[in-house]
Amino acid sequence: MKLISDIINELVDTDKSISSPLLKTKVLASRIQNTELLNWVSNELKGYDIKGELPEYRLYGCNLIGDYINGNMQYTAQPIPTAGLDERIEKVLRASEFHQSISGLENILKDNESGILEVNFAAEIVGLIQSNWRKMGNPYLQLINVKRRTSINVVDEILSVVRNNLLDFMLKIDEEFGSITEIEELKSKKSEIATIMSQTIINTSGDGNVVNTGDKAKIDATINIQKGNKEELKSHLMDIGVSEEDTNELIEIIDTEEPNKEKRTFGDKVNGWTTKMLGKALNGSWDVGIGAAGSLLAEAIGKFYGM
Repeated sequence: MKLISDIINELVDTDKSISSPLLKTKVLASRIQNTELLNWVSNELKGYDIKGELPEYRLYGCNLIGDYINGNMQYTAQPIPTAGLDERIEKVLRASEFHQSISGLENILKDNESGILEVNFAAEIVGLIQSNWRKMGNPYLQLINVKRRTSINVVDEILSVVRNNLLDFMLKIDEEFGSITEIEELKSKKSEIATIMSQTIINTSGDGNVVNTGDKAKIDATINIQKGNKEELKSHLMDIGVSEEDTNELIEIIDTEEPNKEKRTFGDKVNGWTTKMLGKALNGSWDVGIGAAGSLLAEAIGKFYGM
Protein backbone atom coordinates (compact mmCIF):
# COMPACT_ATOMS: atom_id res chain seq x y z
CA MET A 1 0.00 0.00 0.00
CA LYS A 2 1.40 3.35 -1.08
CA LEU A 3 0.40 5.21 2.11
CA ILE A 4 2.40 2.79 4.25
CA SER A 5 5.40 3.02 1.89
CA ASP A 6 5.29 6.82 2.07
CA ILE A 7 5.29 6.72 5.88
CA ILE A 8 8.26 4.34 5.93
CA ASN A 9 10.24 6.50 3.51
CA GLU A 10 9.69 9.62 5.61
CA LEU A 11 10.57 7.88 8.88
CA VAL A 12 13.94 6.66 7.61
CA ASP A 13 14.92 10.22 6.68
CA THR A 14 16.10 11.45 10.08
CA ASP A 15 16.55 14.99 8.79
CA LYS A 16 12.77 15.32 8.46
CA SER A 17 10.26 16.09 11.20
CA ILE A 18 8.26 13.18 12.60
CA SER A 19 5.06 15.23 12.33
CA SER A 20 4.49 14.41 8.65
CA PRO A 21 4.61 10.58 8.97
CA LEU A 22 2.50 10.86 12.13
CA LEU A 23 -0.15 12.80 10.21
CA LYS A 24 -0.14 10.17 7.49
CA THR A 25 -0.43 7.49 10.18
CA LYS A 26 -3.48 9.32 11.54
CA VAL A 27 -5.08 9.09 8.11
CA LEU A 28 -4.28 5.37 7.96
CA ALA A 29 -5.62 4.75 11.48
CA SER A 30 -8.85 6.54 10.63
CA ARG A 31 -9.34 4.64 7.38
CA ILE A 32 -8.78 1.23 8.94
CA GLN A 33 -10.81 2.29 12.03
CA ASN A 34 -8.10 1.38 14.53
CA THR A 35 -9.06 3.42 17.61
CA GLU A 36 -5.98 2.54 19.66
CA LEU A 37 -3.59 3.63 16.91
CA LEU A 38 -5.66 6.77 16.26
CA ASN A 39 -5.58 7.76 19.94
CA TRP A 40 -1.85 7.23 20.22
CA VAL A 41 -0.94 9.20 17.10
CA SER A 42 -3.39 11.99 18.03
CA ASN A 43 -1.77 12.33 21.46
CA GLU A 44 1.68 12.47 19.92
CA LEU A 45 0.56 15.19 17.50
CA LYS A 46 -1.35 17.43 19.91
CA GLY A 47 0.37 16.54 23.20
CA TYR A 48 -0.85 14.49 26.14
CA ASP A 49 -3.45 15.80 28.59
CA ILE A 50 -1.71 17.09 31.73
CA LYS A 51 -4.19 15.11 33.84
CA GLY A 52 -4.12 12.01 31.69
CA GLU A 53 -1.87 9.07 30.99
CA LEU A 54 1.68 9.19 29.69
CA PRO A 55 3.53 6.35 27.96
CA GLU A 56 6.63 5.25 29.82
CA TYR A 57 9.03 6.61 27.20
CA ARG A 58 7.87 10.13 28.14
CA LEU A 59 8.84 9.67 31.81
CA TYR A 60 12.43 10.22 32.97
CA GLY A 61 14.24 10.45 36.28
CA CYS A 62 15.72 13.83 37.13
CA ASN A 63 17.83 15.71 39.66
CA LEU A 64 16.42 18.26 42.10
CA ILE A 65 18.33 21.49 42.55
CA GLY A 66 17.44 24.64 44.42
CA ASP A 67 18.39 27.75 46.39
CA TYR A 68 18.20 27.87 50.18
CA ILE A 69 19.40 29.73 53.26
CA ASN A 70 20.97 27.85 56.16
CA GLY A 71 22.06 30.04 59.03
CA ASN A 72 23.97 33.01 57.65
CA MET A 73 24.83 31.27 54.39
CA GLN A 74 22.88 31.27 51.14
CA TYR A 75 23.39 28.44 48.67
CA THR A 76 22.49 28.57 44.98
CA ALA A 77 21.72 25.75 42.51
CA GLN A 78 22.57 23.00 45.00
CA PRO A 79 21.27 19.40 45.11
CA ILE A 80 18.13 19.12 47.24
CA PRO A 81 17.63 16.02 49.42
CA THR A 82 14.31 14.15 49.54
CA ALA A 83 15.32 11.30 51.87
CA GLY A 84 12.68 10.86 54.54
CA LEU A 85 9.72 11.59 52.29
CA ASP A 86 7.23 8.86 51.45
CA GLU A 87 8.94 6.62 48.91
CA ARG A 88 6.12 7.00 46.38
CA ILE A 89 6.08 10.80 46.66
CA GLU A 90 9.87 10.91 46.30
CA LYS A 91 9.54 8.88 43.10
CA VAL A 92 7.03 11.36 41.68
CA LEU A 93 9.13 14.39 42.62
CA ARG A 94 12.09 12.93 40.77
CA ALA A 95 10.14 12.07 37.61
CA SER A 96 10.12 14.45 34.64
CA GLU A 97 6.95 14.19 32.56
CA PHE A 98 6.94 15.29 28.92
CA HIS A 99 3.38 16.09 27.77
CA GLN A 100 4.33 18.24 24.77
CA SER A 101 3.37 17.52 21.17
CA ILE A 102 5.97 16.07 18.85
CA SER A 103 6.44 19.44 17.14
CA GLY A 104 6.78 21.06 20.57
CA LEU A 105 9.51 18.60 21.54
CA GLU A 106 11.27 19.17 18.23
CA ASN A 107 11.23 22.93 18.88
CA ILE A 108 12.58 22.46 22.40
CA LEU A 109 15.44 20.41 21.01
CA LYS A 110 16.14 22.97 18.28
CA ASP A 111 15.95 26.08 20.48
CA ASN A 112 17.67 24.87 23.63
CA GLU A 113 21.27 26.12 23.85
CA SER A 114 22.13 25.29 27.46
CA GLY A 115 21.72 21.52 27.18
CA ILE A 116 19.57 21.61 30.35
CA LEU A 117 15.83 21.60 31.00
CA GLU A 118 14.51 23.04 34.27
CA VAL A 119 10.99 23.16 35.73
CA ASN A 120 10.09 24.97 38.97
CA PHE A 121 8.06 23.19 41.64
CA ALA A 122 4.82 24.69 42.90
CA ALA A 123 4.89 26.47 46.28
CA GLU A 124 3.27 23.66 48.28
CA ILE A 125 5.83 21.13 47.01
CA VAL A 126 8.67 23.46 48.04
CA GLY A 127 7.05 23.75 51.48
CA LEU A 128 6.72 19.99 51.72
CA ILE A 129 10.40 19.44 50.92
CA GLN A 130 11.42 22.20 53.35
CA SER A 131 9.39 20.66 56.20
CA ASN A 132 10.95 17.27 55.55
CA TRP A 133 14.46 18.76 55.40
CA ARG A 134 13.94 20.64 58.67
CA LYS A 135 12.94 17.39 60.38
CA MET A 136 16.32 15.96 59.33
CA GLY A 137 18.09 18.37 61.69
CA ASN A 138 17.95 21.77 59.97
CA PRO A 139 15.12 23.56 61.87
CA TYR A 140 15.99 27.05 60.60
CA LEU A 141 16.62 26.15 56.97
CA GLN A 142 14.69 28.27 54.46
CA LEU A 143 14.15 26.70 51.07
CA ILE A 144 13.71 29.41 48.44
CA ASN A 145 12.95 27.31 45.37
CA VAL A 146 13.33 23.81 43.94
CA LYS A 147 13.61 22.78 40.29
CA ARG A 148 13.63 19.55 38.36
CA ARG A 149 16.74 19.46 36.16
CA THR A 150 17.02 17.15 33.17
CA SER A 151 19.41 16.87 30.24
CA ILE A 152 18.08 17.99 26.85
CA ASN A 153 19.23 14.58 25.58
CA VAL A 154 16.04 13.01 26.97
CA VAL A 155 13.99 14.99 24.44
CA ASP A 156 16.12 13.61 21.62
CA GLU A 157 15.58 10.14 23.04
CA ILE A 158 11.79 10.56 23.16
CA LEU A 159 11.75 11.63 19.52
CA SER A 160 13.95 8.67 18.60
CA VAL A 161 11.66 6.24 20.41
CA VAL A 162 8.57 7.55 18.62
CA ARG A 163 10.32 7.40 15.23
CA ASN A 164 11.77 3.93 15.77
CA ASN A 165 8.59 2.42 17.25
CA LEU A 166 6.42 3.80 14.46
CA LEU A 167 8.92 2.56 11.88
CA ASP A 168 8.92 -0.93 13.45
CA PHE A 169 5.13 -0.94 13.33
CA MET A 170 4.97 0.13 9.69
CA LEU A 171 7.65 -2.34 8.60
CA LYS A 172 5.78 -5.17 10.31
CA ILE A 173 2.48 -4.10 8.71
CA ASP A 174 4.21 -3.94 5.33
CA GLU A 175 5.75 -7.37 5.87
CA GLU A 176 2.46 -9.00 6.89
CA PHE A 177 0.01 -7.16 4.63
CA GLY A 178 2.17 -5.53 1.94
CA SER A 179 0.28 -7.24 -0.83
CA ILE A 180 -3.01 -5.66 0.26
CA THR A 181 -3.98 -2.67 -1.86
CA GLU A 182 -7.54 -1.97 -0.66
CA ILE A 183 -8.39 -0.27 2.64
CA GLU A 184 -11.46 -2.47 3.17
CA GLU A 185 -9.32 -5.59 3.10
CA LEU A 186 -6.83 -4.05 5.54
CA LYS A 187 -9.72 -3.11 7.87
CA SER A 188 -10.55 -6.81 8.12
CA LYS A 189 -7.14 -7.36 9.75
CA LYS A 190 -8.03 -5.15 12.74
CA SER A 191 -7.16 -7.69 15.44
CA GLU A 192 -3.84 -8.62 13.85
CA ILE A 193 -2.91 -4.94 13.50
CA ALA A 194 -3.82 -4.31 17.15
CA THR A 195 -1.48 -7.13 18.18
CA ILE A 196 1.35 -5.70 16.07
CA MET A 197 0.80 -2.29 17.60
CA SER A 198 1.00 -3.61 21.16
CA GLN A 199 4.26 -5.34 20.26
CA THR A 200 5.92 -2.42 18.49
CA ILE A 201 4.52 0.97 19.46
CA ILE A 202 3.14 1.28 22.95
CA ASN A 203 1.16 -0.41 25.67
CA THR A 204 -0.30 2.36 27.83
CA SER A 205 -1.86 0.11 30.47
CA GLY A 206 1.28 -1.05 32.28
CA ASP A 207 1.94 -0.50 35.97
CA GLY A 208 5.10 1.45 35.17
CA ASN A 209 3.15 4.58 34.29
CA VAL A 210 3.34 7.26 36.97
CA VAL A 211 0.27 9.19 35.89
CA ASN A 212 -3.14 7.61 36.47
CA THR A 213 -5.88 7.23 33.86
CA GLY A 214 -9.62 6.82 33.43
CA ASP A 215 -11.97 9.39 34.96
CA LYS A 216 -8.98 11.19 36.45
CA ALA A 217 -8.57 12.98 33.13
CA LYS A 218 -11.98 14.63 33.37
CA ILE A 219 -11.35 17.07 36.23
CA ASP A 220 -12.33 20.67 35.62
CA ALA A 221 -9.71 22.70 37.49
CA THR A 222 -11.52 26.06 37.18
CA ILE A 223 -11.06 27.78 40.55
CA ASN A 224 -13.50 30.33 41.99
CA ILE A 225 -12.43 30.82 45.61
CA GLN A 226 -12.51 34.18 47.36
CA LYS A 227 -9.83 34.86 49.97
CA GLY A 228 -10.83 33.31 53.32
CA ASN A 229 -14.03 31.72 52.00
CA LYS A 230 -14.13 28.23 53.49
CA GLU A 231 -17.41 27.27 51.83
CA GLU A 232 -16.03 27.98 48.36
CA LEU A 233 -12.82 26.10 49.21
CA LYS A 234 -14.81 23.15 50.50
CA SER A 235 -17.06 23.13 47.43
CA HIS A 236 -14.10 23.25 45.06
CA LEU A 237 -12.20 20.45 46.82
CA MET A 238 -15.22 18.17 46.69
CA ASP A 239 -15.74 19.08 43.01
CA ILE A 240 -12.24 17.78 42.21
CA GLY A 241 -12.88 14.52 44.05
CA VAL A 242 -11.50 15.15 47.55
CA SER A 243 -13.62 13.24 50.07
CA GLU A 244 -15.82 15.09 52.55
CA GLU A 245 -13.74 13.71 55.42
CA ASP A 246 -10.45 14.95 53.94
CA THR A 247 -12.01 18.28 52.98
CA ASN A 248 -13.32 18.85 56.50
CA GLU A 249 -9.89 18.03 57.92
CA LEU A 250 -8.30 20.79 55.85
CA ILE A 251 -11.09 23.24 56.72
CA GLU A 252 -10.37 22.67 60.42
CA ILE A 253 -6.63 23.36 60.18
CA ILE A 254 -6.25 25.84 57.35
CA ASP A 255 -6.70 28.99 59.43
CA THR A 256 -4.85 27.74 62.51
CA GLU A 257 -1.53 28.72 60.93
CA GLU A 258 -0.30 31.43 58.57
CA PRO A 259 1.39 30.75 55.23
CA ASN A 260 4.58 32.51 54.23
CA LYS A 261 3.20 34.67 51.43
CA GLU A 262 6.58 36.13 50.55
CA LYS A 263 8.05 32.68 49.90
CA ARG A 264 4.68 31.26 48.80
CA THR A 265 4.86 28.29 51.18
CA PHE A 266 2.18 26.83 53.44
CA GLY A 267 2.36 25.93 57.14
CA ASP A 268 3.37 22.53 58.50
CA LYS A 269 -0.20 21.32 59.11
CA VAL A 270 -1.37 22.20 55.61
CA ASN A 271 1.80 20.67 54.14
CA GLY A 272 1.12 17.50 56.12
CA TRP A 273 -2.43 17.34 54.78
CA THR A 274 -1.14 17.91 51.23
CA THR A 275 1.38 15.09 51.66
CA LYS A 276 -1.42 12.75 52.70
CA MET A 277 -3.48 13.72 49.64
CA LEU A 278 -0.53 13.14 47.29
CA GLY A 279 -0.26 9.68 48.80
CA LYS A 280 -3.95 9.07 48.11
CA ALA A 281 -3.49 10.15 44.50
CA LEU A 282 -0.66 7.64 44.22
CA ASN A 283 -2.57 4.70 45.66
CA GLY A 284 -5.78 5.54 43.80
CA SER A 285 -7.98 6.36 46.80
CA TRP A 286 -8.23 9.95 45.51
CA ASP A 287 -9.32 9.63 41.89
CA VAL A 288 -6.94 12.10 40.26
CA GLY A 289 -3.66 11.75 38.38
CA ILE A 290 -0.59 12.40 40.55
CA GLY A 291 0.74 14.71 37.85
CA ALA A 292 -2.23 17.03 38.49
CA ALA A 293 -2.75 16.52 42.24
CA GLY A 294 -0.10 18.92 43.52
CA SER A 295 -1.08 21.82 41.28
CA LEU A 296 -4.82 21.36 41.96
CA LEU A 297 -4.29 21.58 45.71
CA ALA A 298 -1.72 24.38 45.52
CA GLU A 299 -3.97 26.61 43.43
CA ALA A 300 -7.04 26.02 45.62
CA ILE A 301 -5.24 26.61 48.92
CA GLY A 302 -3.32 29.54 47.46
CA LYS A 303 -6.60 31.18 46.37
CA PHE A 304 -8.01 30.76 49.88
CA TYR A 305 -4.94 32.45 51.38
CA GLY A 306 -5.01 35.18 48.74
CA MET A 307 -1.63 34.12 47.34
